[in-house]
Amino acid sequence: MYYNGIYKFINLLVINIELSDKILTNKIRDHHIVANSHLHMLNVAYPDFIRNYHMSNRHKLLLSVRFRLVAVAKFLQSIVNKKHYYSCKNPEKANVIFVSHLINKQQILKGSELYFGDLPDQLLKCNINSGIVLINHIKARERQALVGWKNNKVARFILSPSLDYLSEFRLYLSQKKSKIKLKEILQLVGSDQEFQRDVLRHQLSSSTFNTLRIAKQVSDVIQKTKANFIITTYEGHAWERLVFFYARKANPNIKCLGYQHSAVFQYQHAIKRKLGPAYDPDIILTSGRVSEELLNQAQLSDIDIACLGSPKHLTSSFVQSNRLQCCLVAPQGEEDECLLLFGLSLLYARKYKEQKFIWRLHPLLNFEHLSKRHKGFFKEIPDNVSFSNQDLEDDIKECDSVLYRGSTAVINAISSGLKPIYYKKSPEELNIDPIYQYMQGKAIVGSQKELHQALNKENSRKIALSLRELSQQFYTPLDVNILLKKMRNQSL
Repeated sequence: MYYNGIYKFINLLVINIELSDKILTNKIRDHHIVANSHLHMLNVAYPDFIRNYHMSNRHKLLLSVRFRLVAVAKFLQSIVNKKHYYSCKNPEKANVIFVSHLINKQQILKGSELYFGDLPDQLLKCNINSGIVLINHIKARERQALVGWKNNKVARFILSPSLDYLSEFRLYLSQKKSKIKLKEILQLVGSDQEFQRDVLRHQLSSSTFNTLRIAKQVSDVIQKTKANFIITTYEGHAWERLVFFYARKANPNIKCLGYQHSAVFQYQHAIKRKLGPAYDPDIILTSGRVSEELLNQAQLSDIDIACLGSPKHLTSSFVQSNRLQCCLVAPQGEEDECLLLFGLSLLYARKYKEQKFIWRLHPLLNFEHLSKRHKGFFKEIPDNVSFSNQDLEDDIKECDSVLYRGSTAVINAISSGLKPIYYKKSPEELNIDPIYQYMQGKAIVGSQKELHQALNKENSRKIALSLRELSQQFYTPLDVNILLKKMRNQSL
């Protein structure tokens, strides 16, 4: 339903992107306006994104009610909560602060950082102290989570869900006041009434407040540790820009680095545009040569771009097998996307019993939660469909193909010789394929018939090896020397 009148919507979206960028770069805008999450157009092809920008009036009304409820909840939390962050150790000095994410409880028991790997430990070997700030996405209890890292040499700081009461109150008042200036800018850029209402609504949204909260909390850590460098994950989110702004307020000499850690999609926007010296990273570090090349093609003059590599670099052995008749189904971390790919494979599995499927979930989701919310869907699952509870590498070893849409798990799959099958649910749908620029050996399907053809077609070893070569360029080996070199150059 979201793709009816898709061309008309895309034209409107292009206009809104231009308007949003004009607002974010307007000479009278301030950080309260840059914090507005609605103005940061991330991956404009993602179904989740399209839903958020293509809502009915009823959904917009419900969203406004939700914003108010979340605001009340945060105020109540702030009465009890006195700290902006928790840490099991409070180092007096950390030269580098990494900003990362706590997305599942398994992270707590691991020494290696999910997004930055062992970079903090490698820096420590070079006598450079660092700390890791974690944005808490799983509502883990801060003090309990920190127990898992109590013996780690690299300090962890877990951000609280709210600020203290007085800070929350001041935050609300300042955002409320900022709407006056935002209205003035909206008049200057000549936007229509519906666009204005959407932007003004999000000036007081829960995501906008969360952006400001994160930036303030990270700023507190910087002041505490006297950090000279800050490195955040980097996709173009509002909170990343605000972290850079607040970091520079806390320390005007600090150097800000953004780490592009996943994929640069065809219709990704916010990561490819500049907002000005106060909000842009000094350096963008990439996870591989593919993303480095794509970002070098964007309009990012004056921003240094360097390939750092990734802890996701694939060292698995290449074992191509076209006879396993098992397909890995790997959706990204959204329920609708899971049901879309699971539904396509479920229909096929019921008709062709010899074809097996392994359903795999993003770490943000679990099958127990999903099956409770969609009982009818999970009621009768045939024997040739299994739910994965093992590591991605183990799933890949059992399969000869991978069915995907926006998940970068396809990179791991093609590295081991699996044939990629991308599901495009309608001809008009915008591309969300992480390997969109590479077509050889990849099937694009939109029906059961096309899926049948793709599953029963074998890739030659030559094509499979070329796909593996792409995966090796997508995530290159993590190289701490690149980071050390950039830090030395920035210190000169």
